[in-house]
Amino acid sequence: MKKATYEVYALLHVSKECEAKIFNVLRLNCGIREKFIRRGLHLTVYHARRRLPGLVEERRSAHIVADVLETRFMAIAPGGENPRPGIVPGHRPVAIRLTKRNGAIDPIQRLRSEIRRLETKEVRGSRKPSTEWTNCFGARRYQPHITLISSGSNVGDDLTVLGKAFRAELDRIEFDTFQTLCRRSGE
Repeated sequence: MKKATYEVYALLHVSKECEAKIFNVLRLNCGIREKFIRRGLHLTVYHARRRLPGLVEERRSAHIVADVLETRFMAIAPGGENPRPGIVPGHRPVAIRLTKRNGAIDPIQRLRSEIRRLETKEVRGSRKPSTEWTNCFGARRYQPHITLISSGSNVGDDLTVLGKAFRAELDRIEFDTFQTLCRRSGE
């Protein structure tokens, strides 16, 4: 019999009104074809491939606003926040990353700390606990981002062009819901 596996997520959802604005800006001002623009936009506050004792699955209201001036576009790839030969943004998903100077970082880190407290020694084993900018499970560095564009979009190699067009039209990204959930598979 296969052992059950778990995945824990803490998600911050972009408001529907803001998601519609982002969709229109990407389509009309940035030239992204509709089929490549993601729906259900969210920022992953926390992710673990372990069940966390005491986690309460919930969906609650939140009001967090990110300043678009303090964002950067990145390809979703190891090291994708920096342009590198071999990383072709048009072949990968593209996200908007919040810089550490963004005013939304403090409230996001407060939500993240709620979940990080559940990382018991029994769950972590010999791993170091997560911090504000590191993860115990999964990717080593925490980078708050929202994946906006699916792979295959053929966006240009210079994501600063996309970022400038995006920032010229939007000044904020609004989040309105915080959700925690645990998915179970296997057995």
